[in-house]
Amino acid sequence: MSKFWVIFKREYTQVVKKKSFLVGIFLTPILMAAFMVLPALLAGSEQTASEHMAVVDQSGLSIGTRFEEALQKYTVGEDSLPAYVFDQVFEVSVDDNARRISLVDSLSAAIQAKQIKYLLVVMPHPELSDNNLALVTNSDDFRAIRRFEQSLTDIISAIRLEHSDVNLPVDSVLSLTRSVDLPLRDSQGEAIPFEVKYFAALILVMLIYGMIVTYGTMLMRSVIEEKSSRIMEVMVSSVSPFQLMLGKVMGLGAAAFTTVLVWVLLGAGFMLFGGTAGASMMGDAISRMIFNPVIVVFFVLFLISGYLLYSTIFALIGSILNSEKESQNYIFPIVMILILPVMVGIGVVRDPYVMWAQIMSYIPLFAPTLMVMRIMFIAPTQMEYSLFSGIVAEGTISLLLVVAATIGMIWLTGRVFRVGILMYGKRPTLPELARWIRHR
Repeated sequence: MSKFWVIFKREYTQVVKKKSFLVGIFLTPILMAAFMVLPALLAGSEQTASEHMAVVDQSGLSIGTRFEEALQKYTVGEDSLPAYVFDQVFEVSVDDNARRISLVDSLSAAIQAKQIKYLLVVMPHPELSDNNLALVTNSDDFRAIRRFEQSLTDIISAIRLEHSDVNLPVDSVLSLTRSVDLPLRDSQGEAIPFEVKYFAALILVMLIYGMIVTYGTMLMRSVIEEKSSRIMEVMVSSVSPFQLMLGKVMGLGAAAFTTVLVWVLLGAGFMLFGGTAGASMMGDAISRMIFNPVIVVFFVLFLISGYLLYSTIFALIGSILNSEKESQNYIFPIVMILILPVMVGIGVVRDPYVMWAQIMSYIPLFAPTLMVMRIMFIAPTQMEYSLFSGIVAEGTISLLLVVAATIGMIWLTGRVFRVGILMYGKRPTLPELARWIRHR
């Protein structure tokens, strides 16, 4: 056991004594926050200048003029400048398709030249089909498009009502048929915004992914380097291959958990000593996510078990390869397995109880990230927790399966590792690996 601690300390100190380790501890949270927060801030940023647009109206119903009037309520910031400036509203005869086509072509060229940003094309009878309306633009500004859609909905609905036999004022009918903004509440009678749940789950999943991939590949490269430089032969002369493998896995794992611990302490310090600034930035919804005991406990447990499972896989790969170049073909499938919950995250968001998500969260290779994502969406809505039912029971079963798979992988890797670290030349075939495992 004393030899194991020698390997453990060596691997641990080799990582934590590097300046890059200290830089990464502080730089990674900043970059992660930037990648998570900056897109949201940019998406919610206010318009800073008036945007020019034009309308080609062939409806004969003055929809272009009504549309211009409807958009006058939108302004830029506090300057009271109009958000949208109409350079021209072209009224075209209902049967003059040639002029409409000519105007659309010339105004599309103006969009290409960035003279205007939007062109609304209204063809005959837009009240009969939405296909008789078109917006020409090179921009995907969803906020502007939503404004246009809402304004046109009101205008077209008013026209339809005017052409109907409804014996009520148009404004009254529109008021009676206005859309419903349905507030959401969970079973506790509270509401955690979707954005908070999704980004919190994404951050924890990416944290697990980052720790596993970063320190797992570091372990694999260490094994390959020591194997190719023949240092491994000297080391196994004084320590057993199993102790060597376990010392490397646990040493680098301790470095990973040191990083996480520092991040947790920094976050706790920010919340405790940040005063109202920290509280206002967090909010009740985020606090419910971060300080939920089920989320905290399972995140830590899956981080540890997931690292141990995947690090032994990386150690196995390193023991059978002879160069880092060869390892690239093996890293990609592991990365794809770990990143899968992010790829299918929208499905989990829509329904964390969906059958395929439940089944996949019991598969040990997917569980460390997928189960954490499911727990993030389910745990805050639970009124009580039971070890024998609900998400706690599911998480416990999944964790036990990961632990069992980790034990099996440690045994398997240990059998391959003891032979593979001393083998050079071509990569072993599957029959050769099977002989290594059976070898006593």
